[in-house]
Amino acid sequence: MSAPILSARGLKKSYGGVRALRGMDIDLAEGEIHGLCGENGAGKSTLVKILGGLVEPDEGELGIGGMQVELGTPVDPALLSIVHQELSIIPHLSVLDNVMLGARDVGRIYRRGPFRAHVRQVLDSVGLEHVSLDVQAETLPLAERQLIEIARGIARGARVLLLDEPTATLSDGEIEKVFAVMRRLKAEQGTTIVIISHRLNEIFALTDRVTVLRSGQHVMTANTAELTNARLVEAMIGHELQTGEIAPSQAREGVAPRLSLTGWSLPGRFASLELDVQPGQIVSLVGQLGSGADTLLESLAGLHPARGALSLDGKAATPRGIAEAYAAGIAYVSEDRAKRGVFLEAAIGTNLVSQILDRVSRNGWMVSSDVRERATQLAQNFAIDPARLPHDVSTLSGGNQQKVSLGKAAALGPRLLLLNEPTRGVDIGARAEIYAQLRRLAEADGLTILFYSTDLEEVLDASDRIVTFYRGAMVRDALRPQMDADAILHDILHGPDTPNTEAAA
Repeated sequence: MSAPILSARGLKKSYGGVRALRGMDIDLAEGEIHGLCGENGAGKSTLVKILGGLVEPDEGELGIGGMQVELGTPVDPALLSIVHQELSIIPHLSVLDNVMLGARDVGRIYRRGPFRAHVRQVLDSVGLEHVSLDVQAETLPLAERQLIEIARGIARGARVLLLDEPTATLSDGEIEKVFAVMRRLKAEQGTTIVIISHRLNEIFALTDRVTVLRSGQHVMTANTAELTNARLVEAMIGHELQTGEIAPSQAREGVAPRLSLTGWSLPGRFASLELDVQPGQIVSLVGQLGSGADTLLESLAGLHPARGALSLDGKAATPRGIAEAYAAGIAYVSEDRAKRGVFLEAAIGTNLVSQILDRVSRNGWMVSSDVRERATQLAQNFAIDPARLPHDVSTLSGGNQQKVSLGKAAALGPRLLLLNEPTRGVDIGARAEIYAQLRRLAEADGLTILFYSTDLEEVLDASDRIVTFYRGAMVRDALRPQMDADAILHDILHGPDTPNTEAAA
């Protein structure tokens, strides 16, 4: 490799007794796309924050573009720019202002006019042709806010672009647009791009080289073309992945449905539909952004005022908000964990029991032994280290924060669990643990689970039934063995009108 555009040596960082990085070395070549892989908590996000000057390491050296960089000081965004996993969008600012936020070339007086054409071009390149420059960012769906975050990094023209889980909330069509932009930046501008992703198919499809971290240490750097999926996974987790096939539950004769929807609709979002789901079944809702699949899930949690009849175990239940949903036995896990899933500055143990305070309190006072017992059990169920229960959730990696959000919802003991992007930002080993725990809840407790996901691999791995959507209408409701990725993609991209004779029957 010629002289690297970025070179880091001996980076170390500890948070209290937790060693996040243990002497990390990494070199990035100019004009390469470099994958950064590892389990949740391996140190990937800490490394990215150190490279961007957002976190000061305890030890180490960093050079970018042949110049030594003062560690702990924000790097010039024209040299290096970060797209974070947790969004830094300012909700009340316009799309234009969010894209220009932090740019160095705006001058002492910010005049929007000179930048409109450039920002419009960048937004169009990531698939946001329909989004006005002047609309407030808070009015946009999470996936579109993620694309604005990516557009901000591109607009700065940085020589090094660091992307932390940039596609976690995006559909396949949106992901392909982002990939096309990344390839163009590499080919036409020589931009060096680092991508953190738990979707290994993205790593193999996009990157030139891959670096693996485990427990804060550098494990290997290799050419992507020389790797296999099994070798990459083994490097990440330290052993061969043992997943096992999770057999889907089948519909049982004579069993009354847990959830029943009749004429359920939300005008302008999804058309009237009928759906019955039995106790113990796991059903995935799949569709592109705007298809109505995610909105249907949210409507069941009371977040949208849908029409029609909803019943649980034969009893009418039409929640008009999260509180009413909880009271009816419905728990919801948001795709936006930082904003709606966890209390970042509260202890992990407190978060896990935060929905069941009445069960761990006496006479209005929390009983520490009860809190500890409940929180420890929930932590173990979702593979969270019980020793970290006193630590704030903000000290966890994004994937482990997601597990806290799932454990918090499961603590309620609901009859219906609704999950929006259930393993967003979760590594491959932890995903298998989460799927196994959800399956245990379904089979042992009869919990009915509906989830929305843009990850087709997840849909095929975790579902008993797959319900596809296209432009606000249900296309198909089928058992998992009757579906494959081609059939799902045909449904969500083309709808029911053009038969796919090659799709799974």
